[in-house]
This record gives sequence, structure tokens and C-alpha cells, in this order.
Amino acid sequence: MNRLPRPRTTQRLFSSRFGWRVDDDPLFHPGGQQPEREPGAQTLTRIDAHCHSKASDGPAMAALGFIGCPESFSEPEKVYDQAKARGMDLVTLTDHDTIAGAMRLVERGFQDFIVGQEVTVYFPEDRCKLHVLVWGLDPALDEEITKERLRDDVYRFAAWLRERNLPHAFAHPLYIQNGKLTLWHLERAALLFKGFEVLNGAHSVDHKRALDRFLDRLTPGRLLRLADKHGIEPIWPRAWEKARTGGSDDHALLNVGKTWTQVACPEGRKIADPAEFFRRVMGGKSDAGGDGGHAALLAHQLNAVGVTYLANRFEGKGRPRTRYARSKLLRFVGYDERPPGKGSLVADTLRRKVIQRKKRNNPLLTALRETLPDLLERHPEIKSKLDPERWADGSAFSEHDRMEAFSAELVRDISAILQDRGLQSLGKKDGRAFAEHLAAYALLQAAQLPYIFSLFHQNKERWLVDRIEHRLADPGSGVSAAERPIKVMLFTDTLGDVNGVTRFIRTMGEKAHEHGRELTIVTSTNIPCPDRPWIRNFKPLFSHKMPGYDQLELALPPLMEMLRFVDRNRPDVIHISTPGSVGLVGLIAAKMAKVPVVGVYHTDFPAFVDRIFEDHVMTSVAEVSMRKFYGRFAGVLTRSKDYLPKLEALGLSAQRCSALTPGCDTKLFTPMQRDPSVWEGTGVRPAAVKVLYCGRVSVEKNTPLLVKAWKRAKKELDARGVDAQLVVVGDGPAREQMERELKRDDAIFLGFRHGEELSKLYASADLFVFPSETDTLGQVVMEAQASGLPAIVSDIGGPSEIVQDGLSGIVVPTDRADLWVRAIVDLCADSERRRAMGETGHAAMQAMSVDAMFESFWSTHEAAWRERLEQEGLTPQTAGVDGRDRPGARSPAAAAT
Repeated sequence: MNRLPRPRTTQRLFSSRFGWRVDDDPLFHPGGQQPEREPGAQTLTRIDAHCHSKASDGPAMAALGFIGCPESFSEPEKVYDQAKARGMDLVTLTDHDTIAGAMRLVERGFQDFIVGQEVTVYFPEDRCKLHVLVWGLDPALDEEITKERLRDDVYRFAAWLRERNLPHAFAHPLYIQNGKLTLWHLERAALLFKGFEVLNGAHSVDHKRALDRFLDRLTPGRLLRLADKHGIEPIWPRAWEKARTGGSDDHALLNVGKTWTQVACPEGRKIADPAEFFRRVMGGKSDAGGDGGHAALLAHQLNAVGVTYLANRFEGKGRPRTRYARSKLLRFVGYDERPPGKGSLVADTLRRKVIQRKKRNNPLLTALRETLPDLLERHPEIKSKLDPERWADGSAFSEHDRMEAFSAELVRDISAILQDRGLQSLGKKDGRAFAEHLAAYALLQAAQLPYIFSLFHQNKERWLVDRIEHRLADPGSGVSAAERPIKVMLFTDTLGDVNGVTRFIRTMGEKAHEHGRELTIVTSTNIPCPDRPWIRNFKPLFSHKMPGYDQLELALPPLMEMLRFVDRNRPDVIHISTPGSVGLVGLIAAKMAKVPVVGVYHTDFPAFVDRIFEDHVMTSVAEVSMRKFYGRFAGVLTRSKDYLPKLEALGLSAQRCSALTPGCDTKLFTPMQRDPSVWEGTGVRPAAVKVLYCGRVSVEKNTPLLVKAWKRAKKELDARGVDAQLVVVGDGPAREQMERELKRDDAIFLGFRHGEELSKLYASADLFVFPSETDTLGQVVMEAQASGLPAIVSDIGGPSEIVQDGLSGIVVPTDRADLWVRAIVDLCADSERRRAMGETGHAAMQAMSVDAMFESFWSTHEAAWRERLEQEGLTPQTAGVDGRDRPGARSPAAAAT
């Protein structure tokens, strides 16, 4: 076993640098006991143990480094003042790989201060990057780190820390910095370091939960097993008792003092000496408190640093009006730019009015000027933060939750203005103005990139956190992701209109609620949706009726709001119901949350495009688009087995495709709902044979065939003396044309009908016709059959699987209008045959319950989740394997040597 160098000159170093003797401290006394605390009130001493100043001059991310932007612009003195203003008793600076900022405060005589540094170190095996906070440094020790090249070897660095007896903490231990951190590295770190930063103000608070569990289970026995596993002796005495620290990791004077390390003092006094404070911290007597990190916080830090960088570059430049507006906006990040004098501002305003009357205003700035004052009045807490005298309290960006809500409202308000004026310019055929508004809109969306980056960044350690909790969880505790009930979030572009897809989604939501499953339905539409607690409808940033489809809309969902919703609710599986704009948000959200995607192939879109446009190229584009879209899915459901070969033809893996058990609500759709009074006032004759069509009235539903067939069937029926009417329930782009063509052919158009009224229409009709060849199932056909209606359907698509040809209805080739005419005429003229077929269809639907369909639906998501868990190593065999304290080969006392 490798044995790292043992510490030397321990007594001398700690006596001279910290004023305490090794013999007095149980941290360095293997057999020592913690002194008993005297009774009485305890006083807390706090320090934000992780802060940055402008001495941290490297880039926070590659993109900022490309433009030469450092990671912080905070003056060391301001960091100190803000920490004190927020109640910190002691202060430190822990800049990256430098003590320059800290030494500036030391040289100026700042009290209650200790020099720190965030040291970058690497595992030599694979260059896995770590950060370690070290306190109590001086220039000589800082030079040693560089001179001895300790950063390149974490083992040598850890041995150096032990030799110098320096208080330290492994910073943000679960942060994957260069894509290499694994449990292997974390286990080795437990053998190398005494201190762990368990709460970091810039990283997800989920890390603390997993870290606390990891450290709580770090018993002497487990530490011995880790030592044997890795061939490394623990460096520190009583290495299973870790020091736990917290710090804001602030880079922009937003969060200093909001996260801290605290020590309770039984003596009833605060600790004035930082060295004494950290002696107790390293003795395991500290706690971490305050705020954990989240996406908005990180985004605001990035924004503040980036904006400050640009402000420095452009300060004093530009026209007076521009500088004045800029100085006001920069107050949001706490940056003070001296505004121009009143004289120059007035002169510039007059010059603009006189000389540049024809110059166009920037659409984005114009919208900002119009919206910002009212918005600030609605958010007084943000407005108050714009006061330069309150800088120590933090800028507006330090109010993370409020600023997040403020930003969302600002984007929505400006988007609405740009949308309206952009469409107005388009109506006026002003191409230049439209292009300017479009560019302004794009810039507005680009301004949200830091938020998007932060959401992805905060979720990247999800599986590492889950893996730690899984391996440490007690079986049956529900802590492991493998034991928790799954959460599914369904994204759909269609929920407010009436069609089979919508009814299927609503039914799944209702059934999930009934069965106690967690299914959240997410959409973005201006069409009214059901008011249910499991439905979340986000108001679109932009929406417009789809040309030719007044009941459908083109909508631009609020991406940021929806991603934040996903981040807060943490689904395990994302279901995408439709390949539209909301579906695309679902794909982005799944990538952000690192969860599998499942979807239903509701509509044969290539066939849909082919029927509408009759263009081979557009059909090919649709096929490629569907292949790329659904190719990312862990599981693809189709509503009928007939479509499985078509999914394979698209290039989707057969193993990932399956047919959903069909089902419909047989309690709602039943012959018992028959009620002749439902036709009153509709123009339908009570004695007529009622031929019902229900669905979208559009070309892709093959309504031209229905028009042609009904015209000819009506003539034959009249000749036979059979009174029959066609009843069309639904709406769509082809309705007006269909009404014109059937004006003299006894056709009644009722528009949309819902719920119980719809079920009565089904049960009170006599025959159902559905010529669509693009439906993967045909939910309306199941509802009609359950209601006791014989059905005539196309031989292409899912409906042909539902209807038993010749028994519960007739399956007719779509290219044979004459056979459609014959089927309609024969069934209209034969009431006994209609009755027999209706009874057969009704009986067949009783086996296709909604409950069975829901269980089939849900089990597919559970299978996708189990597959993902297995990919991440979260199996029943590995659950709790690191939490069971098995006997070690050596005595626990060996860990203290």
C-alpha cells in the first residue's frame, strides 16, 4: 500500500502559526476525546469561507475567456465590507491560485481577516480537476505551492497540507469541472482531505444532501475499506470526522455573506481570532448554513460579470443620451457609470430632434423604455436596489428569485410589443421595419442565454448525486432514485382543441390522478384548457392562428419559463406528445434534466404532408424530420400495431417501438347515452338515418372522399326512399368548402361538441363514417363503437385494426369511392344489420378499458426509467452497497494512525 509522507514539524508549525498545541487538539490526537461543553447559551461565529475578488482574473467559462473577460471584478475592500454588512464576524478571500487580493487587505490592516486561496489541483492519473480551499496562507506558503508544482499532483498537495497543518476544504466536491470526476475520485478525496465544503452558494443545493449522506456514512470501518480499495492510507487523524464548511463562491458582489461556515461557542462569546475559528472547524465543530446555489443565482453572476466587462470597455463612450440610458441600466448589476451632465444631455436631445429626425428608433430600446418604468413600479424591491448608496446590500441581481420573476415579465412585455409592431410593419409591407423587429426579438432571446446555460450547468451532476445516494441508501428507505415512484412530465402542442390526441392526453392525466401517479401535462397555448392541478399552460410569447386551421395556432412557447418549471419539478421521464414547438421545448428540457424521452406517434405526419401538398420532396423532408425527432426517444408508442412497420421504415429501432394498448372511456361512451332530444334545434330529422362523422374537418382526414361518397350515396338512398342525413361534428379548414359542396345534399354541420353532449350525439346516431388514412388509431372510431355504432373506415391506418370487417363495421379501400358509396347505402338501408354490428362493436370495446390503456402507457415510462437507471449503475444489486458497514480487515484504530 502506498503511504504518503508523514507530517513533520507539526508542533512547531501549529504553535507558531495558529497559537495552539497539537497535544491540546483532538483533531491531531487519535485517541483524544472532544471536551465536554459547559452548559449555557452558545454564540455563533460565522464566516463566508469562499469568496472571490478581481484577483481571480481567469475566465469563469471558455466563452468569456475567448473575449478576455475575467471571472470577477469585485474590489477586495468591497467584498470585505459586504461580508461585514451581512453579518459575517470573520472574512476571507479565496481567489483562484493567488493571494494577491487577500494580501492587499492584510497590508491595509483589515481586522478579523484570514488569507485564503482556492487552489486548483489535479489527479495525476487522468488530470481530473479539483479545487481546494486553503486558509492561513502567507506569501511564502503560496510560493511553495507553485515552486513545488503541487497543483499537478493531488497526492503531493494533500501531503503538503498535512505537513503544514493547514485548514482546508475540498471545494464543491461534486462539481464536475472537466468531465472526469467520478465516485473513484471522491473516495480518494475522503482519504486525502480533512475538510469538505458541503454547501456552496453557486452550486446546486442537491449537492449538500448527497455530500452529507456521504460524509455521515464515512465510518471508521468504511474508511478502512476505502483505504484497502485504493491502496492509500488516510492522511489525517480521525479522518472519518470531516470538517464541513460553506461559502458563497461569490464573484460579483451578489451573494457574499449569504452562505457561511459557523461555529457554536459554548463560552458565550464570538471567536475573534480567525486561526482559533478554523482550529475548531478542523476539529469537526462547524456547520454550513445559508443559501445553496441554483440556476438563477449562477445566471445573475455570469450576467453581472459579463455586463461589468462590457461596461468597462465602453465607459465614457457613446453619445450623451446613450451614456445616460446605459448608466441607468448598469445599476441593475451594481455598476456605477458617471452619467453625462445635464447640459450635454439637453444639447444631444436637441441635436437628435433637429438633425436626425428621419433616423429610426431601435425597436428593442423603444420597447424597453416603454415597459421598464411600469415594471419597476410592480417590483418595488428591485427598484429599491438601484440606489447606489445601497451597494453593500447587493445589487438588484442579488435578489435572485425576484430578479428572475422580473426578467421573465420584462421579456414577456417586450416580446408582446415587438410582436404587435412587427406584424404591423409586415401588414404595411415595410420589410426593413419587420427585419429590425425580428432582429430585436432575436437579441432579446439571446439575452437569456446565461439563464439557459445556468440551467444546464446546475443539472450536469444529477446522476453523480443520484449514484451517491443510491449506493448509500438503506434499502426500502425511498432515498434511492431506483425506489422512488417516477415523475412524468408530458409536453403537448394540442390540449385546448378537440381531437383524439387531446382526449387521449386529458384521459391519461385524469387516470394518473385517479391512480396516484405523478403526471404533469405541459402546454403553451391561448386556446382555453381544462383547469386541473396537473395541467400547466404557459402563455405563449407569440401566437397566431394557423393558416387554414382557425382552431389551431402557431405558438412560440416561453422557453425559459418552461425550463425553470422543469428544473423545479425534476421529472424522471419526459413524454413528448407532439413534434411541434412545445415538443421541441420538451426535448431541450430532457437534455437539460438528463432524463429519457418517451412519446406517442399519434399522427402519420409524412402521410399528412403528402395528402395536403401532394409533393414528394416535402413528404421526404417530413420523413427525415420525424426520423431525427423520434430518433432521440428511449421509447416510441404508436396507437396501433399497423404503424410499427412504418416506424421501422422511418429508421427507428424496432426494440424501442411498441403498440399502446388501445382503450376508451366505456362509461362515458355507451348506448345508454342515447337521447333523441339531443337533435332538437340542430336541423336533424328525428326519423332520419343519421350518418355521423366526428373529427377535424380537413383534407388530411380525407374529407374530399367523404364528400364524393355522400353525394352519390344520398342520391341512391333517396331513390330507395331511405331518409338519411350526414351529421358532421368538428371543425377545420375544409369546413366551409365542404358545406358549400354539400349544401343540397342533406348535410348538417354542428361544429365542436364536448363531453356528455358528444357522447349523446354518438349514441343517438345510427352509423359512423371515418375515411382518414393518417390516424395511427382513430380514437373517435373507438368511441363510436363503444356507443353502439357500426363504423365504416379506411383500410389504411389504425382504425382498420379497431373495426372487425363485416362484424362491427366495414373496412373499405381509400381509393374506391364506389365501395364507400355501397357500404353507406347498404347499412343505411338495413337497420337490423346496423343493430347487429353496433352490438358487436360495443361488446368488443368493453375489453379495451381506459385503465388498461393507462397501465400500458405508464409501464412504458417505467421501463424507460429503469433502463436509464441501469445505464447509470443504479440497480437493485448496487443499492446501499456503500452504506453497509461490513467488518474491515484491520482495526478501526488503524485509520487514525
